[in-house]
Amino acid sequence: MKIGLTSIVLNKRGGIARYVVELAERFVKENEVHIITSRVEHPVQGAIIHQENIIWNPISAQVASAAIRNTLAANRLKKADVIDFIHGQGAEVVSPDVITAHSCHKAAVEQFKRERGLKYRLMKPFEPRSGVVLAIERRNFTARKFKKAIANSHNVKDDLMKYYRVPEEDIRVIYSGVDTQEFNPAKKAGRDKIREEIGIRPEDKVAVFSGWEFKRKGLMQIVKAMPEMKGVSVLVLGKDDPEPYRAEARKLGVANKLFFTGFVDNISDYYAAADLMVFPTAYEPFGLVIIEAMATGLPVVTSRSAGAAEIIEDGKDGILIDDPHSSREIAEKVNYIIDNDLFDSIGAKACVKANVCSWDNIARQTMDVYKEILQ
Repeated sequence: MKIGLTSIVLNKRGGIARYVVELAERFVKENEVHIITSRVEHPVQGAIIHQENIIWNPISAQVASAAIRNTLAANRLKKADVIDFIHGQGAEVVSPDVITAHSCHKAAVEQFKRERGLKYRLMKPFEPRSGVVLAIERRNFTARKFKKAIANSHNVKDDLMKYYRVPEEDIRVIYSGVDTQEFNPAKKAGRDKIREEIGIRPEDKVAVFSGWEFKRKGLMQIVKAMPEMKGVSVLVLGKDDPEPYRAEARKLGVANKLFFTGFVDNISDYYAAADLMVFPTAYEPFGLVIIEAMATGLPVVTSRSAGAAEIIEDGKDGILIDDPHSSREIAEKVNYIIDNDLFDSIGAKACVKANVCSWDNIARQTMDVYKEILQ
């Protein structure tokens, strides 16, 4: 099989980029893999790279130029019989044969319109990047030139059916994957070293939060819940402006329990230094960080709106929040784990559940889609 994949960048940091790298590393063992990309930060041994130059700034031009260049390259490779099909990611290419919806941008915009009020509704149409993504997304899902769409959760599948009327039979749900070699409970052996680097005592209870859009993913609600969470420090991983959250923590008298690391390469070591994850996101198509924390053996407290919540059995291998905007509910769910000493029992079950999303399993399911479209 001659597989064509697209990703603006190849690395193991970004969600889409990692998705492509992980699949390519598995497919290349028995197939010819071609990757259309603009920057290689993590080479895939054995894959054939087709590098396209794009406009990197502003971000709207990056999205548009990547879609144009990727589409032209994909069509050229297909016409020359270099690849059997192209598997595109979201808005990175127009009219691929297989398209993975890592989110439904239209659904996110509509939800934020409801939640964020008049100012958001008035200003959002003038945000260039959002307009470009919406235009490409609309074209891809209404033109119906794809043979199969992959949704990374049932939430996203439902959104595609609702906003673009994609027939259910044209969608396959395949969750995002997790590297169970990198994220596993054995990493906890190094937790004290990481805690010492950060300035957290070995005996403290630590809730980890990971993400790059702090507001959307609920960090302010966590900070507001901190005075009610029993002796819990909060470790924040990811790049965003920390100052509003530090200011709120100072106002609430919990600034000494709030720690920011910024972006870290060895994120699995930081998960292992925590006792649980708290992730009350308002909108999350899947939430790879949830599965990564589960694979590490952490109890995860997250909102039902997260796509990854679909695999969680509430109270058994994770804890689900009904209202991600409620700091009170967040504190109650965290305290429930503490009061009943459920760290080990929920964490162990979470680790088992996360293995369902191993990259080997995800690659097998994706290969089944490829075989289906080539029949």
